[in-house]
Amino acid sequence: MPDSSTREAQDRLFVRKGRRHYRRSYSSTEWRIGVAVCAGLLGLLTWVAWKGAHPAPDLFRTEVPLLEPKSQPIDGSDGGDALVGTGSRSPAEDAAGGEPSGRNHPEGAVDRGPVPLGIAGNGWTEGPISQFGYDNVYEKIDGREGFYKSFGFRELHFVSMTKDDDPNSIVDLELFDLGDGANALGAYAGERSPDISPDVTDTGMAHIDRNALFLTRGRFYARAIGSDETPAIRSQLEHLRGVLESSLEGEALPWGYGLFVGTLGFGSERVSYLPENAFSFGFATNVYAGLLDDEETELFVTVRDTSEDAASLAEQFRDGFAGYGSPVGESGGVAWIEDRYIQTIAGATSSDRWVIGVRGAPDLETAERGIERLQHAVANRPAPAIRSAGGTEAGESQGRGDGEGH
Repeated sequence: MPDSSTREAQDRLFVRKGRRHYRRSYSSTEWRIGVAVCAGLLGLLTWVAWKGAHPAPDLFRTEVPLLEPKSQPIDGSDGGDALVGTGSRSPAEDAAGGEPSGRNHPEGAVDRGPVPLGIAGNGWTEGPISQFGYDNVYEKIDGREGFYKSFGFRELHFVSMTKDDDPNSIVDLELFDLGDGANALGAYAGERSPDISPDVTDTGMAHIDRNALFLTRGRFYARAIGSDETPAIRSQLEHLRGVLESSLEGEALPWGYGLFVGTLGFGSERVSYLPENAFSFGFATNVYAGLLDDEETELFVTVRDTSEDAASLAEQFRDGFAGYGSPVGESGGVAWIEDRYIQTIAGATSSDRWVIGVRGAPDLETAERGIERLQHAVANRPAPAIRSAGGTEAGESQGRGDGEGH
């Protein structure tokens, strides 16, 4: 049985009585230090609470005022109310030697850019217009600029409209200039919900979903978001849609939509345009794709300068698919590959300057039917002009198209 000294040592080790202590006295210095530390922590907590209630006036101020008119008269002097951008240039503008996206205007003139007059309906008031170029668009859409730049971004114009008798009812319009109709439709397809069937015109697409309007017309892509789902917001969105469709410069739908919608009978909501990195392949650019009704199988098509270039690209697609799977047969001039992870079938081939292919097919029979549809669709059909580095068709002016060469 342990003696009393052993029990006392165990008590000190295990601290069975948490309030028991063994020091006979305490240092007054320790006490003063403890009081000072507690006072410091209390003071710090008080300062944090006070600063939280009294932030610095410029805490949330951006370096560049986003919604205030900037003065930049044409002679370079101060004064005036002209609203201009920063003068930044996009790569396409640099290549073409064009003017920077920011514009100079005489004193008192407001640069509306492509924003039409009359966008605010009855009982609504339009706010100031802001313009953002290639180098400063992050100030408005930080985190999404890469998406729009992949679709040939040139300029963004932003404006808010407020209901006169209800300041909380607001519609914000973002109007993107993306260079041409293919880019505008590609961005639209990337942000449209897959269950939406848009209204299609000869020059673009549009739909209103709950409190938002999405619209393309020619090279322009518009997003208008309302602050709430109310009849007043809906009415303003309908008014805005009518003004944009009647005022913005249009162009015929790109050839890819003519092929998939007109020739192959796809719904426009199932067609997408991939300007670069199609299917995560760095070599795959300017690709149109159509999703079959099974919502798995995609038919895709693109064009190249020569038949040799087309054959080479088809081989690249084959090698790219093979990197994720193994051969399962050959038919119709296509070496079919089965994906080792998801067991879907993919393949590609060329016909003159056309490159056609299928991916995501659940079985070989579906893939073969898909390639046959594409082969019949492009047979005796002249291949369109390819898109240049500036985002336009070779031999055509920027922002214009004829519907077949675009």
